[in-house]
Amino acid sequence: MSQTLPALVTEAAALSVAGAGLHRYELGTAVIGAGADATVVIVESGDNPRVSGVQDSSKVLLSGDPIPDLRSRFDFESPLLIHVFARLDRGCLPLGTARCRGAALPPAGFNQSELELARPLSREALDAVRPVLAPGPVPDVEWVDGAATDPVRAMESFILGWFPAEENEPTGDESTAGGLDGLPEALATFYRLARLRPAILRFPDPVLKTPRHASCSLGDRLVFAEWCGAAKDWSIPWPLDDQTGIDPTVWFTEDPYDPWFTDNPYDPNAEATPEVEPLSRFLLQFTLNGAMSSAPYGARTYAMPTEHFAPLWNILRPVPLTPFAYTDERFFIAPGLLARVQGDEEETIMGFAALHRGTLTPLLEHGFRWSTFHG
Repeated sequence: MSQTLPALVTEAAALSVAGAGLHRYELGTAVIGAGADATVVIVESGDNPRVSGVQDSSKVLLSGDPIPDLRSRFDFESPLLIHVFARLDRGCLPLGTARCRGAALPPAGFNQSELELARPLSREALDAVRPVLAPGPVPDVEWVDGAATDPVRAMESFILGWFPAEENEPTGDESTAGGLDGLPEALATFYRLARLRPAILRFPDPVLKTPRHASCSLGDRLVFAEWCGAAKDWSIPWPLDDQTGIDPTVWFTEDPYDPWFTDNPYDPNAEATPEVEPLSRFLLQFTLNGAMSSAPYGARTYAMPTEHFAPLWNILRPVPLTPFAYTDERFFIAPGLLARVQGDEEETIMGFAALHRGTLTPLLEHGFRWSTFHG
């Protein structure tokens, strides 16, 4: 059911909500009014993801040059309410009140804030202040046909299609792997691609720019990726021998560091378990997982009866890999869209990642319950 939007007001009327003694500030593109009764924030409408303005139905971001006078008003413990408006062509649309999220601000001043609206915006209000543009070009997904038989080529096609080229083109033949020779084909290919698409080394849980040597109960290892700030890692045997060198087993180590911080902090008794997939297929899994975590737009459902997701199986193509061991999730893909699925025949959770906000928006038609939705 559609909802009627609140009446538009002038900027002066919006700022008057702050009360007596009004001081007007500009933080980036936002206007902020500080008065005796409240703080007023007026953001520009439009889509500026992860920078400023309305981000989704509940979140508003502010950023700009530091304004020390505003620090106390945007501390999460501030007693003053924050009233949020969005500027449209004919006036300012009231979005309701908000509170700051996160810890106290540093003493240096105030230059950014994440606000959480007390009541989520209706879809009509969200479309008015953060309109969804038509999706731009999306990469093809034909690489998935060869993922089972040639995962290295599939990984290359996915990386070059999903991640955009960056302004600083690589020059020369410098290695991203710290000059290591004799790397298996899959890992050498990943590092070669990292020079073309540096974003794949900036995942929240990354492949290391320079692999490091370690020793554990399994012998000498080459650690090439970390998870949770090095609380867990992945490695391959090193040096490689003739039997394992083509596509070695990947070993997952939990709590790999000696709690007593000896001269060699890597714990030789740390327990390591083998991944189901060999290195070539594991790196494709790892890259898909990293792409999900770092995508500009995402969505995630609550746990729902598995049968509710039936309409999506005509849209999504499965990536022929075993579930990613650490998260027990299976990957699916469609043009411009990644999905990961965790569940069974009874109940399922689905997560999505997209290059364009508009790619997510059609998912609203299915009536899923969303814990996060950036479409």
